[in-house]
Amino acid sequence: MTDTITTETGPRQSLRRNTLSIAGSVAMCMAFMGPATSVAFNTPAAAAGAGYALPLSILLALVACLLVANTIAAFARKIPTAGFAYTFNTHGFGPSGGFLSGWLLLLSYGMVAPMLLAAIGSFSSEFLAVQFHVHIAWQIMTLVFGLIVWGINAAGVSDSAKVAMVFLVLEVGVMLGLALTVLGKGGDHGLSLAPFAPGHSLKGTAGLGTGMLWGILMFIGFESVATLGEEAKAAKRTIPLALFSAVIVIGLFYVLTAYGAAIGFGPAHAGAFAGDESPWTTLSQRYWGITWALMLTVIVSQFANFVSGSNSFVRVLFSMGREGILPRALGRTSRRDVPHLALGAYMLFSFAFTFLLGLKLGPLGVYGFAGTVLGLGMILIYILISLAVIRFYRREHRSEFRWIRLGVLPALTAVLMLLPVWGQLHPAPAWPNNLVPYLIAAWLVIGAGYLVFLRTRRPALVSAMGRVFEADTDPDGHESGS
Repeated sequence: MTDTITTETGPRQSLRRNTLSIAGSVAMCMAFMGPATSVAFNTPAAAAGAGYALPLSILLALVACLLVANTIAAFARKIPTAGFAYTFNTHGFGPSGGFLSGWLLLLSYGMVAPMLLAAIGSFSSEFLAVQFHVHIAWQIMTLVFGLIVWGINAAGVSDSAKVAMVFLVLEVGVMLGLALTVLGKGGDHGLSLAPFAPGHSLKGTAGLGTGMLWGILMFIGFESVATLGEEAKAAKRTIPLALFSAVIVIGLFYVLTAYGAAIGFGPAHAGAFAGDESPWTTLSQRYWGITWALMLTVIVSQFANFVSGSNSFVRVLFSMGREGILPRALGRTSRRDVPHLALGAYMLFSFAFTFLLGLKLGPLGVYGFAGTVLGLGMILIYILISLAVIRFYRREHRSEFRWIRLGVLPALTAVLMLLPVWGQLHPAPAWPNNLVPYLIAAWLVIGAGYLVFLRTRRPALVSAMGRVFEADTDPDGHESGS
């Protein structure tokens, strides 16, 4: 067939194949989870419900996310593509379902860079002021870190993975060191398995549910490895392996740190643990005698998260631009096979969003609002993917359909994910985060209107949604020749 994607005269529209190893793929999705940031920010909210039984809640969240990984891996074995939920759900639900999934993914993943730009600007500015009495506006720090990440990602996904891996090791190492210090000193009242007993939940079953909600939010980002399907080596094997490796390794890290936090406060101070707005700062001061190491680790985590998360969104943007759903310029790549126009557009949008909203809400307000959009949007996408994989295998790969692995488990995943949805909606969060469900609903309405427009004006494009990648690969997922 005629290949117009990588010709010398036409626009380049392909990512560089076989450039990302299993280790690089694992590092990218682990970094997107932002382990240190997740532990530092989600522990207080989770402990407020689960109390001393926090480790049990996190363990339940690990199980739920392994179920999600099972669903995504089942898709990735058949469709290794940068489009992730957009392409997956196009095959599962058809063009309309795929388009709306991709549309929701645009909003959700689109919040990653603004969220982290605001956070890293705020924390780095505060760190310099507290430790060195140097006062630099958060906006300047945001701009500096943003430009650095832009440069790293423009160099290519392989270089991004190397940076993510280095910073990932640093953040996990420090947090693990603090948790092991707590456990090595016996915590407040000795080691025991009491934190895994349901009876120690501060608010009973509901408290465990609250802890599980915030635990699941800690894992958001592991699915991002699916957006690297076109660049990973032996993608149909690499992506599933990276998914399960990331969830299991970081999941055990989350359980261990949750156990360390609970043991560090002890059963006699479970109420203080649940009410502490920054329990890891308290533990760092008590067991290490310093807090600056923890603060610096969170900044490192945010940086790695930023590198990995922005890469993932850019590839979704690229995929939809390549198919003509969004402006086709977004689907072009540079001579280094980097979607440079999609990257540039996303970074400029992120700077504008962060600075403008920051004038009203402040940097941490931007972080909270963008993070809420990301969390609720991604949980809805998990549900949609879980339902789509059942239909996909029953329609397109019926001989490989297995009732337990591809029927019961995905359905159970969808049901379990209703818990964090309810947790995001009830009780209603404070302003402006209470506006998030309405924002998502409005965004989907706009998307539905755009889909109607495309069906009317460009019906051939709609019928081809999610299929462009297939034209460039053979049945084994390798790039076709000209």
